[in-house]
Amino acid sequence: MVLLLAIACGAEETGDRNAEELVETLPASVPAPEVEAGILIVTPERVRGWQEEGAPFVLVDARDAVQFGQEHLPGAVNIPYVDIRPGARLPQRSARIVVYCSDHDCPISQYAYQSLESLGYSEVYDMRAGLQGWKAAGYPTEIGTPDDN
Repeated sequence: MVLLLAIACGAEETGDRNAEELVETLPASVPAPEVEAGILIVTPERVRGWQEEGAPFVLVDARDAVQFGQEHLPGAVNIPYVDIRPGARLPQRSARIVVYCSDHDCPISQYAYQSLESLGYSEVYDMRAGLQGWKAAGYPTEIGTPDDN
């Protein structure tokens, strides 16, 4: 089957290579996200990579405004999970969204994830490691809110 695909996609470029050689030239697979209890989990390393690549996504700190002001991830917006409901100011449904809270044991990001999913968001990730996991990975944080400028 792989050989047929190679022939259909341009046999003149492959020459006399056999199927095994063709398979070896295929790009490495993209790792699938971890799924825990039906929730897509993303690591701090992946989120940091998205930031460095300039990939479009919305980073949502689902904790309350006081906790957000004390410390949060760079580029994060504060949308407390209790405010995720119809009619609230939320990102577009087509946006890639990463939610986080304090740490792995904090359920707030899961609540935010489930709320966004119930509102029709299709590309939502939970950075389950939270703020503490981000810091443990050695990444920077910010203090204050946008109003503190």
